[in-house]
Amino acid sequence: MAITEVSNLVTWTFSGTYDQDRPVLIDAANTDRYITKRHASNLVLDLAGAFDRDSTICLHLANDVLYPILVLATLASKCRWTGTNPAYTASELSHHFHISECKYVITETKDVDTVQKAVDMSGVDLEIIVFEDLLAIEVHSAGHFHTMPPSATQLNGLHRHKCKRSLRQLLSNHTAFNLETVTRGISLSDTAALMQTSGTTGLPKLAARSHHSMISEQQAIEDNNSSKPYEVRRLYCTPIFHSFAAPEMIFNALRLGQTSYFMRRFDDTFAQKIHDLGITETFGAPPMFAHLIAQPNARMLLQGLKAIYFGGAPLAPELRRQMLNLFEGESKPRIVPVYGMTEGGWFTTLKHDQVDDTGSLGKPIPGYELKLSPCPKTNIMDAQLVGEILIRGPQLMTGYHSDSQATAAMFEGDWLKTGDVGYFRDGKIYLVDRAKDLIKVNGWQVSPAELEDVLLQHPDVRDAAIVGVGEGVDEHPAACVVAGRADLTEETVRVHLRARLASYKISRTEVRFVKAIPKNAAGKILRNCLRGVVTTAVET
Repeated sequence: MAITEVSNLVTWTFSGTYDQDRPVLIDAANTDRYITKRHASNLVLDLAGAFDRDSTICLHLANDVLYPILVLATLASKCRWTGTNPAYTASELSHHFHISECKYVITETKDVDTVQKAVDMSGVDLEIIVFEDLLAIEVHSAGHFHTMPPSATQLNGLHRHKCKRSLRQLLSNHTAFNLETVTRGISLSDTAALMQTSGTTGLPKLAARSHHSMISEQQAIEDNNSSKPYEVRRLYCTPIFHSFAAPEMIFNALRLGQTSYFMRRFDDTFAQKIHDLGITETFGAPPMFAHLIAQPNARMLLQGLKAIYFGGAPLAPELRRQMLNLFEGESKPRIVPVYGMTEGGWFTTLKHDQVDDTGSLGKPIPGYELKLSPCPKTNIMDAQLVGEILIRGPQLMTGYHSDSQATAAMFEGDWLKTGDVGYFRDGKIYLVDRAKDLIKVNGWQVSPAELEDVLLQHPDVRDAAIVGVGEGVDEHPAACVVAGRADLTEETVRVHLRARLASYKISRTEVRFVKAIPKNAAGKILRNCLRGVVTTAVET
């Protein structure tokens, strides 16, 4: 279906043709909790119009099969969706509420106190709506739902938290309407989502993505599923509010009718669920790989996997090798890169049955163009022209919400500046590092990613990250190491590095032992936080 034939993201999501009564979105912890396409459509219809038109609705929730329903209901109400990390503090939430101009926030009872504190701090007049399990509500024969009154306990909680409504009270029964009628008037150019950036440099911003932008992305990333010699059964544990997971978890799972199990978050039951649920594909960030490698029963439980999509952060070659070693014989899964940014979703990947073991980030998805731009920290590397990667296409954001200055700084004409340094070869993209993270030592370029990969090759290094410290001629790497055993020494780490890297890359490298590497929800290293820890340690 051409995008010009689509009216909006909601009707696009429900355009898939498959058995409407087959479970699609399934709770991995309780498989009796599931949603079919028919059920999803009726739920969205019963929630449509629950919010004032042109409002921003924030979902402050963990992964749940109802999350896609709430996003689609938000869009069907002619509103914008924005999502936040359930681990956020009141201060972080306050900033999000303020810049998103949020009018409603839906959250679980356990998080209402934090949300209320954030509302008070932000000064924004918004309504808190308490999340409830709508799947437990009695179903009409027509597929719609009783609007049941809240219990006395729920009413007391709502009063104590100054909440006007619970999620159940938003339900209505639009039996005379359908989604095409309810969503009439939504334009493809309307903003569908305000996606929060990682905030690795400065405070987080909100990338505005239109209905057209997100439809373009989902259409472009659709895999060659009909060519796969196995049934696609997916287990999701990645944060649903993040731009890596959102297009597949919220939209494509329902549109394509893929059997999709949702975990609230990654935990020690992941490998067992892969085995028990017959999972063939999954998504994750590199920290998940490291955790699985350390599990003694992972080798037995993961053998059914056929594809693992990773994103959010680079995958060190050593970590990739160790992950593949868990699989026996020729039954190794495809490890598929997904490279992208909040500002434009997925940029590159590899479709079935393409494989790559050279460390590339895959090929550009349809609709995107990429080029290299010279920048101060780039040069010729191994006979390859290396530069900052710029990208353009219909999937890009329209800009940062209410921040024209930041938007202008992010673009060169209609090309988005990724801030990533890399090169092209054989139609594939290779990443060297972030432009701002490259370290110049005595005039030589040093890539933190390369040093991190070598550190992870040491059997007693559990995790590692490199940051640049010092300025000008004093700039040099600092290696932050999470030790796997107490007797690991700085000298042992240095000997390991010297045996594997050119001397200019590590001759002035400091080694600091830390308890953990700070990372965001997608597994990306928070280098600014780490740099602050190293600097403080040096000063004291």
